[in-house]
Amino acid sequence: MDESHIPQDYLKRVRETHENGGSTASIGWRYDWSLDEAKKNVLRTHTTSVSSRTLYKIAQGGFRPGKYFSIDRVYRNETLDKTHLAEFFQIEGFIVDRDLNLGHLMG
Repeated sequence: MDESHIPQDYLKRVRETHENGGSTASIGWRYDWSLDEAKKNVLRTHTTSVSSRTLYKIAQGGFRPGKYFSIDRVYRNETLDKTHLAEFFQIEGFIVDRDLNLGHLMG
């Protein structure tokens, strides 16, 4: 990953937030944050990051109604047995439009 496209002030805020809470009301995680460590690949434990990234792109590109779904492999630190594996597929979706409510989702 090339961090040259990431603003330095953003990286500074991330470091400060992890180490001591930064400008938030949090005390942070109280460890020395490392860019090299942050750049390592991590096995995805859920697909929420896919939805978050998609919602961000929708917000940046102008609103338009749509249905968005992801099917991705995710990993868990589980004790393996006949009903639990360390990896599985998670399905996630959301619908974007104006004036939607729970009744629309239930059909």
